[in-house]
Amino acid sequence: MQERTASKQETVLAAIPAECLESLDRISAGLDSILSLLEVQSEHSEACHGVHCLLAMIKSQLNQTAQELCPAA
Repeated sequence: MQERTASKQETVLAAIPAECLESLDRISAGLDSILSLLEVQSEHSEACHGVHCLLAMIKSQLNQTAQELCPAA
């Protein structure tokens, strides 16, 4: 059973186009810029701090998912 799951996972990973992974990298870089701006603004606004925290968690999950999809990248 575990071998079949690993095989399916390898098949899915092989089917992911390189453009998709490149897009995830660009999205992550864009989120870094937004997070930097929010960090500066969060010193003056509690709402910006909340958005910064939420977006940081989303970016972390995006990066984790990208790493799972393509561990060698």
